[in-house]
Amino acid sequence: MKNGSVTIVAGALGAVLVLAVPSAGRGGVYPNGPPPAHTGGFGEPTCAQCHFGAPVNAPGGRLTVAGVPEAYRPGERYRLTVRVVKPELAAGGFQLAARFADGAQAGSLRAVDGRAQVVAGGGGVQYAGHTEEGAASGGEARLAWEVEWTAPGTAAGPVRFHASANAANGDGSALGDFVYALEHASRASAAPR
Repeated sequence: MKNGSVTIVAGALGAVLVLAVPSAGRGGVYPNGPPPAHTGGFGEPTCAQCHFGAPVNAPGGRLTVAGVPEAYRPGERYRLTVRVVKPELAAGGFQLAARFADGAQAGSLRAVDGRAQVVAGGGGVQYAGHTEEGAASGGEARLAWEVEWTAPGTAAGPVRFHASANAANGDGSALGDFVYALEHASRASAAPR
């Protein structure tokens, strides 16, 4: 009887865990993009809210965002490349936002191809994230996405870029995944266009 009780408790605990983890698609990622507001910036959670396996920014992998200017020029367009690298990465995803110090949207984001998309979140903030096409690694130990950022029309102060990415192990669950997060800043340029 005691063993039966343990089994029931363990079974109930397993059911609770399954219900507590939002439904994720292939490889433990949200195949059609993450829910908005998971960049790790301005008090938002990272992808680690739904993907588990190690502390955020655990050794062995990394997240980079190339193309963020040290100083932006108002109205200028910048090509940003978000890249996550992790041995044994089978699938993955990302989310990126560009905001002023008060958390308001800074400029605009645009997907460059079908591997990324931009969705609206609360307060008019835009979030770039992966699509189903962009979630598959194709057997590589890395994934990359490109997004175009158009700087604000006026030099309204520094812009903070927050990104979070998931390096999933491909087992179809939210367990055993690695999450990376970072922040970059870009100051307003004093130089004329």
